Amino acid sequence: MRPRRTGSVAFRIVLPALVVALAAAGCGGGGGNSQEDGENLRTVKVALSIKAMNSSFAAIPVARYLGYFKEEGLKVETTFTPGSTQAIQAVAAGQMDIAAPVPQSLIPDVVKNKSDQRMFFNWARSQVASLAVEDASPIRGWQDFKGKKIGAQSLGSGTIPLANALLREQGLDPAKDVRFVSVGLEAGAYHALKSKRVDALMLFDSQYAAMENLGARIRYFNSPLSQQLFSTGFSAKQSFMKANPKVIEGFGRAMAKANVFTTANPEAAIKMMYEVYSKTNVPGVPEDKKMADNKRILALRTTHIMSGDPAGKKSWGSFPAASVKAWSDFSVSTKLTPSAFKPEQFVTNEFVPAFNDFDSVQITNAAKNYRFGG
Repeated sequence: MRPRRTGSVAFRIVLPALVVALAAAGCGGGGGNSQEDGENLRTVKVALSIKAMNSSFAAIPVARYLGYFKEEGLKVETTFTPGSTQAIQAVAAGQMDIAAPVPQSLIPDVVKNKSDQRMFFNWARSQVASLAVEDASPIRGWQDFKGKKIGAQSLGSGTIPLANALLREQGLDPAKDVRFVSVGLEAGAYHALKSKRVDALMLFDSQYAAMENLGARIRYFNSPLSQQLFSTGFSAKQSFMKANPKVIEGFGRAMAKANVFTTANPEAAIKMMYEVYSKTNVPGVPEDKKMADNKRILALRTTHIMSGDPAGKKSWGSFPAASVKAWSDFSVSTKLTPSAFKPEQFVTNEFVPAFNDFDSVQITNAAKNYRFGG
């Protein structure tokens, strides 16, 4: 992943695109029964590193629909960006308050460019990118990857350094043992795998879920390293966090509550997503198939959000020291950074006690008994 360019030229390139995205997305569409209106609410602008809302981010419409953000005095507005780099830049420029980047995009910015931004909420607590093969593939173990071709979104994709690290962990030499091929995403990537143009893929959970929705049967390869390398989190400028600690605390607590609810009642969460982000309710698709497809995407993401049992341990948003060190080691080995970095250069756990100051059992029970009324 290339480090962010400094100077006004980079921002002249990215910001008009983000303005267009914000104009198109706005607050993501208003739900008729969404509990978002009220007086004296602080507007918080959040840049999501996705092209459009999907059910892997269902916690956000849940927090909006059920009024979890409103309870914290917040009105959250979301916009969509092509990727983490653009979301990070939007926060750096002051156009957005919070971003949702992946670590490999933020780390060079904070270590090399001395950015003021830090991750404050660990959301996807294990790695959402993984190596995968068709279920019938002869690749049954890590050593079977020798001599194989692995498809990635592009040859500049941030998933390739991750794949290299995972393969090295298993005793392979990626430079000699495998070859990476650009296959794009979604239908293109699925066709490359199905037609045997590649033997395996290195993509994200939502992409694999979309392939399974098309009928693919996929097997995943995970490892101890993939459990340590957390993925998407929420970041903000340190100056913003210092000036607005209650905003950060409230946002994180609302997200934690919404994740608890979503895990307990995914069907209701998806219906709330339809209500708040109406474009996700795609017309012309049978309701049962649409729900099943969205549930599959959400279920895969939920395994990463719930990794390490943050609800039971009351550790929502926390960055384990071992995981931050794993990212530091990874960054050095893949030349993402020239040297190791300290946790405070990248993340903060300052707000974790506030994120967990709620009764998760009560929310779980309420979610299980919840019936969506529209």
